[in-house]
Amino acid sequence: MKYSDFTLVNVVINRPLHQKFAYKIDGIIGPECVGSRVEVNFSGSNSIGIITDINPEIKHPLSKLKKAKLLDKVSFISKDIQKVLEFGSAFYQYPLGQCYNVALPKLLRDGKSYAYESIPALELCGEPDNKTLSKIRSEEQLKLIDVLKNGAVKRKELRERGVSSQTENALVKKGIAKLTELETEQKKFTDTDLPILKETPPVPNIEQQNAIISISSTKEFGVFLLNGITGSGKTEVYLRVIEEVLKQGKAALVLVPEIALTPQTFNRFYRRFNVPVSSMHSALSDRERLDAYIDMASGKSGILIGTRTALFTPIPNLGLIIIDEEHDSSFKQNDTFRYHARSLGIIRAKQNNCPIVLGSATPSLETIFNVKKGLYKKLDLTIRAGGASLPDFQVIDLRNEPLTDGLKTGVSETLEKEIGEETAKGNQVMLFLNRRGYAHHLVCHNCGHVFMCPHCDNLLTVHKGVNRLKCHMCENTVPIPDICPQCHSEALFEQGFGTEQVSEYLKTRYPDIGIERIDRDVVTSKTQLETRLNRITSGKSQIVIGTQMLAKGHDFPNVTLVGILDIDSSLFSDDYRSLENAAQLLTQVSGRSGRGNKKGRVIIQTHHKDNLLINQLINPDCTYLNIAEELLKTRKNLMLPPYTYQAFILSNSSERINAYSFLNQLYSELSGIAYNYSNLALTPVMSDKMEKQQNRYHFHMLVTCVSRKTLNMFLTEVRNIVSRKSLSQDLRFAIEVDPIIMC
Repeated sequence: MKYSDFTLVNVVINRPLHQKFAYKIDGIIGPECVGSRVEVNFSGSNSIGIITDINPEIKHPLSKLKKAKLLDKVSFISKDIQKVLEFGSAFYQYPLGQCYNVALPKLLRDGKSYAYESIPALELCGEPDNKTLSKIRSEEQLKLIDVLKNGAVKRKELRERGVSSQTENALVKKGIAKLTELETEQKKFTDTDLPILKETPPVPNIEQQNAIISISSTKEFGVFLLNGITGSGKTEVYLRVIEEVLKQGKAALVLVPEIALTPQTFNRFYRRFNVPVSSMHSALSDRERLDAYIDMASGKSGILIGTRTALFTPIPNLGLIIIDEEHDSSFKQNDTFRYHARSLGIIRAKQNNCPIVLGSATPSLETIFNVKKGLYKKLDLTIRAGGASLPDFQVIDLRNEPLTDGLKTGVSETLEKEIGEETAKGNQVMLFLNRRGYAHHLVCHNCGHVFMCPHCDNLLTVHKGVNRLKCHMCENTVPIPDICPQCHSEALFEQGFGTEQVSEYLKTRYPDIGIERIDRDVVTSKTQLETRLNRITSGKSQIVIGTQMLAKGHDFPNVTLVGILDIDSSLFSDDYRSLENAAQLLTQVSGRSGRGNKKGRVIIQTHHKDNLLINQLINPDCTYLNIAEELLKTRKNLMLPPYTYQAFILSNSSERINAYSFLNQLYSELSGIAYNYSNLALTPVMSDKMEKQQNRYHFHMLVTCVSRKTLNMFLTEVRNIVSRKSLSQDLRFAIEVDPIIMC
């Protein structure tokens, strides 16, 4: 029913409620406002909601309906995004209003205008003459001048390309460049007369060409796995396929893991295309994220590169989605809206009837399983770009190594000798240890007291450089004590080693060689990462020690030796995904060696030389896909994903008894109805591996089912049962579908 002076609408709110709420809006609006924001009074406070329906059937008296204030005359949230979020809400059992809250930039969530403000930029004051250029000694400043020759550039873009504010300010002080603001009324990328390409692309090899043709010739929805070994030129395939999409006047979305967002990645796109490129990731300000959102939604940019939330950016005429390093766990959101960007990316590609490319040297078992089922098409890249060869492998049996000071800090005598020989030749060495800090934990030698986090069931890691013990779960820190709090002994010692300790030891052994450490403790911003990467690529640092930050996204052609210091910690775990994760990580790390003209080697240190995974990794006739096939057989025998489907039913509270009692009572109810669902198993209530986290106690039940549809039906019933309960304000309940980290 329509009314003459107002419109009825259904609205979803950012609240943990799986329902829509009816409001009145002054005036007549139509379907163009589905997806528009409204400001409403909800439970006595002003909230931002999203319109889901116009003129719905309602059961409430009109006189009792509150009014809503329309913030957007036309929805900027495109239909495909609306459908993706509706699917995601139902699939992941998360309220639709809270899904929208995750999907929108913060300024829009807060009710700010969908509009640009000023856009800071840098431009040349004029064409610098040769005399001026001859006085500039900084390569960075000369590169920046070259970038600015084509006109003003957003300062945000300059940061993405690795240009520091110091370099910008230096040119401003010299009067060569000046700060300015760009006009917000820019053309759509399809309206420019500029050619799409800035540079002539390299000639692809036969495998790259086959992949380019296969993807580009697809004019409808299809999922491609681009399975390329490390260094095989996957990015070049992405660029060539994007070029074909841009020629059709369509746009492309590229999702990358956070660590891959380096200037190295962005520069390839900026160098290749005249088309504007936007980015979306956590290092941007709220204003920059909104500007990028508007750039894409209004068609001003043709390419969006971003982390998982970039998936929800409106992109008219979307012609291609690429998910690089599709196996990476950062594509899975582990709290609030617990979605997987790969899964929802496929749904969005289907909505737009366009291809989606999943790229990886080490595809997830789920993706390989879907290739085997014929749902995805696999495209292989087995040749390293530039003719580089794959590295040779060597295993050091630590049981046969002397217990030197080096081995106590993670570097065996044999590996130390190899490091010395490679650096003496002018080559670079990369050492991988997925454990930051100085030592794993601190122990009292007298009474055995181990220093634990008071807020979590977690050991405190020793960070000697800042004289702190730190919890890597809640980030709580305390000074390193001088005495034991239990027995007052001064006999405290560190156990285990981390990147800080390895780096410290190597500096004593090779004082004349540049040593670079890359982990989350010393790299807290993209600028810091770029500074350290520049020292590596320039050759100033010959030894690199780091965590999984080094595992992907970086190309160091002068690295001839990669040392894996502690593979053993990855081999033994009660998480059935651990071997898959270990194989992926070690394959990625090994791929950093020998990417240039020099032959590369990988040395693996272990106390378990006969381990099956290690021997598969070093076998030249055994590929990652061979390992994955064996892991899939094991999963099938044990009826584990992807042959079954899983979900966690979770609760946590600051009171242990409350979290446990709630879930235990729920288990009693669910175990009675679980029999109604065929081939579904429900575990009793269990503590999470780390029960206490940030002063809250965590428990879970695990649901396993052979049917996705049956699992979803059961979880919907679980959610409905919980919705009828009166939960204390302190108790938190959640459902996690397709978990990738076992509690």
